[in-house]
Amino acid sequence: MKLIKINLNQTVSKAQIDFINEEKKRWYIFASISTLFLASLIWLLFINIKMSGIITKRTDTINSIITKTNSLKKKGQINLSKKDINVLYDFESKRIFWTEKLIALSKITPDDMAITKIEFKGKKLFISAISNIGSGEKEFTVVENFMKRIDSSNEFNKDFKDIKFDYLDKERAKSDELLSFKVEAQLR
Repeated sequence: MKLIKINLNQTVSKAQIDFINEEKKRWYIFASISTLFLASLIWLLFINIKMSGIITKRTDTINSIITKTNSLKKKGQINLSKKDINVLYDFESKRIFWTEKLIALSKITPDDMAITKIEFKGKKLFISAISNIGSGEKEFTVVENFMKRIDSSNEFNKDFKDIKFDYLDKERAKSDELLSFKVEAQLR
């Protein structure tokens, strides 16, 4: 015969124990999420304080540099040696402003001509171009006219000592004759 044992000394039922364990799990999860949130908040505050310190140090440094520079300007004590001034003068006198040269080149280029390539190698400027050849016009006259335009432009020509013809090629495209050529300009 099987007997059923019932323990009458129990104060908490199985359902209540499961409920208590479930509540403990919820509290653990809540505590861990709260801890992570609090830790990330503290970390963000720490980073913010550090960044504020870096920003104030940089602004202080910038302000001190500005005040020192202004005081040196008032006293006239910016130390530039004669050598520094001569080096700067040599640098500026040998400097070529390519923007002005390219603008001048675009102005002297005829409407029926296109510059296809500009290359600078070893104090030489190579200008490759392509142009339509009109009927009865000779190939070399197109190149010669372009070289005369370059020679006559003081803006473009002032830093070059020698401008000469380098290469010529005649092609046929549909009904047009195209002339591609290259001109070489030697720097002074």
